[in-house]
Amino acid sequence: MSSPLETVAWVKPPEPIRGLDHLGVQAPCIALYAQLLPGITNVTDRARYYSFYPWIIWAFEQRYTGHSLDEFRRVLRRAECLFALVAIRHARILGDTDEGRHGRAMVGRERLLRIEEDCFALGDYATTAEGANRYFKNHLGGLGQYYFGPLRDLRVLDHHESAGYPGYDKELGRKLAEAFASAVPADAFFRVLEQPTATGQELDELATFCPCGLAASAAEHEILLDLFLARTEPFRQNGGTIRRASLGLMLDLASQTVRDPEYTFEGLLRGSTYAGALVDGSTWQVAEPHESALRGWGTYQRNELLSIAVQGLFAAVLRAIERDEAHSIRQASDAADIAVRLLASMGADLTLSLAALVTRVRAELPPLTDWQHEDHELQRGWRVQNLHLDDDTNLEEIAQESVAILLALLARGVDEYPYADFELNSESFDPGEIHLLSLRQAAKNDWADLTVEAWIRWVTVQWGVVRHLRVALRKLRGERRDTFRIRPLESELRVVEAPAPVFTLPRVTRAQQILRDLGLVAYDKGVLGLTDRGRTELETCRVG
Repeated sequence: MSSPLETVAWVKPPEPIRGLDHLGVQAPCIALYAQLLPGITNVTDRARYYSFYPWIIWAFEQRYTGHSLDEFRRVLRRAECLFALVAIRHARILGDTDEGRHGRAMVGRERLLRIEEDCFALGDYATTAEGANRYFKNHLGGLGQYYFGPLRDLRVLDHHESAGYPGYDKELGRKLAEAFASAVPADAFFRVLEQPTATGQELDELATFCPCGLAASAAEHEILLDLFLARTEPFRQNGGTIRRASLGLMLDLASQTVRDPEYTFEGLLRGSTYAGALVDGSTWQVAEPHESALRGWGTYQRNELLSIAVQGLFAAVLRAIERDEAHSIRQASDAADIAVRLLASMGADLTLSLAALVTRVRAELPPLTDWQHEDHELQRGWRVQNLHLDDDTNLEEIAQESVAILLALLARGVDEYPYADFELNSESFDPGEIHLLSLRQAAKNDWADLTVEAWIRWVTVQWGVVRHLRVALRKLRGERRDTFRIRPLESELRVVEAPAPVFTLPRVTRAQQILRDLGLVAYDKGVLGLTDRGRTELETCRVG
């Protein structure tokens, strides 16, 4: 018979983590940009991996008799390390500080940069055993962690039917593999891969593997252009058409002579698509095949502004609870009092009806196309993100800018169906989530008869504290992750930490790097512009 102690089990509480998207407002934004750039993610940084990986699998099956999963992992990990080391070495030998041409964002690069000696053991870094030198924890390295999903979606790779390791598509995957093989010294690569040690001189012999060599690999280059730009009908499946439109839109933006070096390329894309105007306020005229992408990126940015505004007000209120209320409040409605206090500078406007204030704001807003104006909602969004939340003197400004963005979105108006260019998923765009459709619905119903103060209270409680508790409880139940930033206790709500408001990362910088790898764009004095090949491909994209 078991003793009582043998039937007792202790339940370990979930480890608190910082988590992401504490209000669930970024999920719709992520769903939108995922549809605008299918096949490119925030971790697929370099174009040449799209041909390197099918080549490695193809070459493995050609060169090794034992096709076990363990053997494939061993070869793959050593190959990834060697691939990155070639690029690192090539940049050093050329004295080229522009890592965007060579090893930037290659798998394992940060760990492999430690290698300075002229003779090193590749296996020390490719090992799966935990240690200071291991380049990657995932047993399938960067392929398993980053690239397999997108390459599978593009029909380049797939799960192997029987061996247990990834396989390559017998048409597109094989073409990429053979094209890659035609331009590199494969025998030398595998010889070095299997050696106990390698030298810098041996890496030099493999220089054509460096990503900067892609343009010189004619067959590989053309197939990758077909893949990313969907230049022919077979490549326009699986999201190819919209990827072509988005990348073509980016090429169009890079071709514009009206630029401002103070903005990143992503910033220019955000502003120009949201406003439909270039940085000088002139209308951005795009070819018909790019119109849907222009609308889509504009909708994404509009959703981003809603997201940053709700995040900003929530963050300011939580930091004010820390600053003014010793980190805790009794109930969610107390947060509304704090929000109103943060927005006391609105004065008599708090007593107006929301409809009356929105009407006035509509008359005072700068033109949508004048997105460099300091009172434009885009500039306010960037200020909310850039104001330091840990500086208590910023809290009132963060709250004010956040409310001003919400008022601007209401004043500009929301289309009856703003997501016409997208396929919505029920999870991210449920009526209970926060997105442009729910903004329109709330304005029509919940907020119709509210004063400005009552509206601020509603947003603070319903889209702030209550919303966060719902999201955190959902994550706790479904994922066993404690992401509470304000924790419900027996007689109080206690702030754990105020999460800084941030925009999502819409894969634009990754797309930039891929376009650069393909030789379509290049930097001139810090400004991204088209190459001759880029102009040719842009004209092709404009045709459709």
